[in-house]
Amino acid sequence: MKKIFILVLFLFQFMFAEEIYATFDVVSEKNSQLGLSVSGIVASLNVNVGDRVKKGELLLSLNNTQEKNEYETARKNAEHSAKIYERYAKISDVIDKEKMENYLYDKDITQLNAQTKDIILKKTELRAPYDLIVTKKNIDLGSIVLASQTKLIDVIALDDVKLVLKFDEKYWQKIKVGQTFIYKVDGSDKNYEGKITKIYPIILNETRELQAEVKAKDLMPGLFGNGTIKVD
Repeated sequence: MKKIFILVLFLFQFMFAEEIYATFDVVSEKNSQLGLSVSGIVASLNVNVGDRVKKGELLLSLNNTQEKNEYETARKNAEHSAKIYERYAKISDVIDKEKMENYLYDKDITQLNAQTKDIILKKTELRAPYDLIVTKKNIDLGSIVLASQTKLIDVIALDDVKLVLKFDEKYWQKIKVGQTFIYKVDGSDKNYEGKITKIYPIILNETRELQAEVKAKDLMPGLFGNGTIKVD
C-alpha cells in the first residue's frame, strides 16, 4: 500500500510540475580566428565558407618552396647519417671509438636539423585545430600575410554545441542546474531533451531575462527554438 501511495504521489508531482517557457539559440562551444606566426604570400587556399574540415587538414599555405626544399634536403641527410651509424654500430667492437662517436654525432645533428626545418615548414601552413566549419575568409589566393597580425580564417566547431536559453527573470529562484529542458528546433517537429548545465549570474538589461546553458549535439550553430524547463 505504501509503495502504491509513493508511486501515485510521484506521478501527481510529475503531472503537475511547473513548466517554464524558454527560447534558445544554438551556439558553438568553440570559435576561432586562425592566423599564422610568419609572413608571406598565400600560395594555396583549400577551403571556402561553409566547408567542413577535419582536424589536421590543410586550410592554406604560404609560398614555401624554399622551406620545402630545405626540409627535404635535411631529411635525406638525416636518413643517410642514420644508415651509416647503424651500419657501423653492428661492428662497433672493431671500429675506432672516436669514429663511432663521430658517426653518432652526425646522426644526432642531422636529425635535429631535419626537425628544425620541419618546424619552420609547418609554420607556413595553417591546419584545422579541430573538426570545424569555415564561417569567414579574410584573405584570398595571393594575399600578403603579416605575421601574427592577419586573422586569416574564422571557424567554429560543429560537434561541440550548446543551447543558450532565455527566460523571464521572475523565475530566478526556481531554475536550477540539472533540471530537464524539453525543446524543439525551429523548422523541425522532433522533440529533444537536455539538462541545464549552467545558469548565468546576471540579468539582461534590455529584455529583463535570465540565461542558462544546455549541452547539445548534432545541431547547427545559428539555429533557434523554444521549449519548457521542468521545475521540480
